[in-house]
Amino acid sequence: MPIDWSAAERPVHSFCVQQRADFGAAAGFGSPDVTIALTRCCEPDWLVSQALDSLTTQEGVLAEVLLLDQTPTPALADHCAAVQQPRCDVRYQQIPKRSLSYARNRAVASARADSILFLDADAVASPGWAHTLHAALAGDTVGLVGARILPTWHRQPLLLAAAAVVQDQYSIFDLGSTARPFHRVVGAGFGLHRGRLGDEARFDERLGRRPGSLLGGEESDLARRALARGLRILYEGRAVVHHQILPERISYRWILRRMFYAGLSRALLRGAPSPSRALALTDYLALPVVLPFYGAGYLAGRMQGHGHLHQAR
Repeated sequence: MPIDWSAAERPVHSFCVQQRADFGAAAGFGSPDVTIALTRCCEPDWLVSQALDSLTTQEGVLAEVLLLDQTPTPALADHCAAVQQPRCDVRYQQIPKRSLSYARNRAVASARADSILFLDADAVASPGWAHTLHAALAGDTVGLVGARILPTWHRQPLLLAAAAVVQDQYSIFDLGSTARPFHRVVGAGFGLHRGRLGDEARFDERLGRRPGSLLGGEESDLARRALARGLRILYEGRAVVHHQILPERISYRWILRRMFYAGLSRALLRGAPSPSRALALTDYLALPVVLPFYGAGYLAGRMQGHGHLHQAR
């Protein structure tokens, strides 16, 4: 469904970029301002194409887009070639079907810019998203910056989705429309500064989603390591992403399965849950439903010996 970007969601750019017909690796153009990683595991072509289209129309930056495809189709490859823009070089690559963390690490290794942004394949970025995150990453000692992530529901959401603990499972991340420090980012849309992170600019491949698994925690692990390195993490509310929530995820079965994997992820990280906002009445009403599944996942992780993730590094 189309997304109406209101003027309030579109930041005012401090500069404009001229059209450059020679932009792109093949044309020998120099370094882009940002590298944007878009990785597809098993999402349909139409969904990934919408994400890609939102990236090729970014304003205020010269960008390269790395589309790393773990389920390649000729149609998506053809679409990448069709949407090339003078200010946006799209590089399509087929990679083995392993995990989201594996694909992101491939992007970090091959990116031509130190400002590396990540957009989920089921998300749509606002026109100023990349510029706003790039500007935030230019700040002194900033290692990570997260975007404001709003839902696009493809059918009526369940009542349970009003709870913050459930919204976190849908990667909804809304702390308002301004910038502020925060302790983590959410994976549907965020950025990192590779130069400042150094050898910590990586995702633990024991974490993160993979075929048949809703495991998470890779961004939280990265955030912990960034903070331990003395870097700052920002939330940038003017960088807006709409996360498309498809009908198959709008079910109690999916929510409860996702809560199980959230508990398992927490066992891997050995930390306390950290919802994106203070718990409200809706959260306390949801906890009796979701907490048993979260707890089962947490106990499963500890019983399997997964709680020693950090010691194994």
